[in-house]
Amino acid sequence: MAHHEIERTYTPPPQAPVPDLTELPGVAQVGPPVVTDLEAAYVDTPDLRLVRAGISLRRRTGGTDAGWHLKLPVGEGRDELRRPLTTGTTPPQQLRTLVAARVGEEPLVVVANVLTRRTTQELLDADGAVLAELVDDEVTGSPGPGLAGETSPGAVTVWREWELELVTAGTDLLEAADEHLAELGVEVAAVSRKIEVVLGEALARAATAPGRPGRGKPAGRLVELRLQQQVEELLRRETEIRRGGARGVHQARVACRRIRSALATYRPLLDREVTEPVREELRWLAGELGGARDAEVVHDLLRQRVVDLPAEQVVGPVRIRLHSTYGASRRADVVAVLDSPRCRALWPVLQELAACPPLAEGAELPARKVAVPRVDRDVARVEKAVERVVDGLDRLARSDDDPAGVEVRREVEEAWHDARKAAKRLRYAAEVLEPAWGKRARRLTRTAKAITQRLGERQDTEITRRHLLDLARAATAAGESAFTYGVLHAREQARAEELETAFLDAWPRTRSRLRKQARALA
Repeated sequence: MAHHEIERTYTPPPQAPVPDLTELPGVAQVGPPVVTDLEAAYVDTPDLRLVRAGISLRRRTGGTDAGWHLKLPVGEGRDELRRPLTTGTTPPQQLRTLVAARVGEEPLVVVANVLTRRTTQELLDADGAVLAELVDDEVTGSPGPGLAGETSPGAVTVWREWELELVTAGTDLLEAADEHLAELGVEVAAVSRKIEVVLGEALARAATAPGRPGRGKPAGRLVELRLQQQVEELLRRETEIRRGGARGVHQARVACRRIRSALATYRPLLDREVTEPVREELRWLAGELGGARDAEVVHDLLRQRVVDLPAEQVVGPVRIRLHSTYGASRRADVVAVLDSPRCRALWPVLQELAACPPLAEGAELPARKVAVPRVDRDVARVEKAVERVVDGLDRLARSDDDPAGVEVRREVEEAWHDARKAAKRLRYAAEVLEPAWGKRARRLTRTAKAITQRLGERQDTEITRRHLLDLARAATAAGESAFTYGVLHAREQARAEELETAFLDAWPRTRSRLRKQARALA
């Protein structure tokens, strides 16, 4: 069972009465107060890996939702996954699996105990529908025995807080509540999670939150920040994949690429003996994820292409074959990859990489001196790949020798592929500089992204054509007509040629823009 919560936490004075909230837009009445006593034991690794990632895992008794709760940050709020209450403090396997990549071999222990006297009131509209719930919590919390560090398990924190959780209302109700309560002297809480209040000092010691690096700061700081962000993103997407999220596979693949790009572009700032094996493992993982992702993309694209065809050009059971080939979910295959020993061994390596990057001596130099030249190299890499495309097309235009033409076409296709990869690497390299260079780096990022998208569309046509050939062979072997797959193949070929022409026509202006934006970073 899952529940998405969007809420706001406030810090009222100790004796402040709950104000009349019928002044909020849409609130016609407030339901009677209901008092409940709750007791929660929060479990985590001794070094608080879950709490630091914004995740809460607890065993709660009391109230109507007693049981195990796993809260994951999603969008504007959090998804709360619930499982029935069990004896002891070992979480159910279903919840442990969702945090396994973060936890690794570390034990899950009780890191905090929280007692709450909760008074709940429903905010209702004129028809009696529940818009939101306001809870007035009197809280007593203490660190648990499993917490690492010097915090005494006997330390007790007592406080009061209000929580306004949306039920059917939109976020505009929270904004109105912020203004209304601020007029009464009640401010939005600086810390919204109870577990963070209880573990304040211990959490501060365990946290590695980075500051904003400046252009004159060591270059390694930018790389460190990037690795922290993208390893966290990859771990978050791993959980999303396990939950069946539609974009989890794609975003996990992107995170792999961003980490690999940072380790490649900025390799002089790092110990390559440590980072090169990590790059290879990320290449493997991205490749494993790529099979499922490519099948999804091709299926969606071909379904739309068939819809766009005139009815008389759809010959045979084309839609049935597409569904039988691509319709089955690949999620089980992807989860099997995540559960593999090779992948399980990768997670702690990545977390160590993010927590303590193996910086080399050059990482202590100012970012302007060592990071910017690396971006310049990536700009040059894009230019050289496009030059190879243009040169190959010129050779094809002059060649009457078909065997030579086949080889040149292969070289041109490789050059297009290299240009797309180089543009993507440039985009990711520029993103690394954004915390320090701001809009100047973002301009370069946007240009590189636009190149990547155009070349990515062309790459999609190439992948789709390969799939269409496979589909045509399978249809022929089954005694079906391959006519429609041939029509689609020709259309994809024409689409590729249109994209290539448009890209090359715009390339002189695009190249000039790239050079100008790269110079602006110097």
